Amino acid sequence: MFCPIIIYMPLKPGKIPPELLKECLRKLEVTSEEILVGPKYGVDGAIVKIKSPIIAFTSDPITFTSKDSVYYLMACNINDLISLGAKPLYLGVNLLFHEGVSEEEVLNTFGELGFYSKKLNTPVITGHTEVTPGLKSTVLSGFMVGQVLREVSPEKVKVGDAIVQIKGVAIEGTSIISREKQEELVKVFGESFVKRCQKFLYDPGICLFDVGLKVIENYEIHNLHDPTEGGMITALYESILASGLGAIIDGDRIIIYEETKAISTYYRIDPLGLIASGSLIAFTGKREAERLCGDLQKEGIPAEIIGEIKEKNAGILIKRGGALMELVPYERDQILEVL
Repeated sequence: MFCPIIIYMPLKPGKIPPELLKECLRKLEVTSEEILVGPKYGVDGAIVKIKSPIIAFTSDPITFTSKDSVYYLMACNINDLISLGAKPLYLGVNLLFHEGVSEEEVLNTFGELGFYSKKLNTPVITGHTEVTPGLKSTVLSGFMVGQVLREVSPEKVKVGDAIVQIKGVAIEGTSIISREKQEELVKVFGESFVKRCQKFLYDPGICLFDVGLKVIENYEIHNLHDPTEGGMITALYESILASGLGAIIDGDRIIIYEETKAISTYYRIDPLGLIASGSLIAFTGKREAERLCGDLQKEGIPAEIIGEIKEKNAGILIKRGGALMELVPYERDQILEVL
């Protein structure tokens, strides 16, 4: 059987050729009564019916190129909205492709956008695409809109609230290190271990869409925070400081995956200071925290009460290995000690 050979051409700086852009936009087609004007050639924006009186917004860029960059773009923006108590609704995306990018890469990028926007039920409704002079790698920047389902904020945190960790720390860091140090780690831990760590990006996964919505919709949460650069310790410090209160953290109860422990021990780094997208910190009353953890654990989702909010004069303290000390955020993520 004869299979036609498709030849993709490198693109020059400037606008994406019309026929190629039309083909790209077909990968983003959405059907919804709320989306009055969506992704369409010749249209520079979107029009959407908004039902909720409270809307949340966030924006995040991805400045590296890899086969996972679109997933990172979706996950980072989704996690920000989840932390605002909002359900992600729509994504606008600016795609600034590097000089010499092939038509194939452009089509593949739009294909991934279409795939993940459907999988995560967050349609891409508008954006901008060009080949940008001087860029050595592609830059993706997202602007996401969400519907606030529960109003959360540091100001709503109360003395006596429990601090809940959902999913283990350093999911992202474990995946990155195992990918960047693959050859070395295979020699130490074996190929199956390294492959398992590399898949952490998707399983347990850095995206909080499903578990985040579950938490927002079903529990009386006062505040949420997603740990990223600087790891769990930095995220705890930031969110507690923002509340204007104190806390005691039980560091020995913080959930750490066995794979993360092994890699951290090998490189002599602190897993609690390692980039941690994929975890979620929730602040809520003690009884609600117990209900939340019990429900999630029944579903196989790691969840643990790791601390309690105190009066401001108590300070922000952490117990580790039996010692009680001041909680100090990391100025540099622990991943920089490895890569």
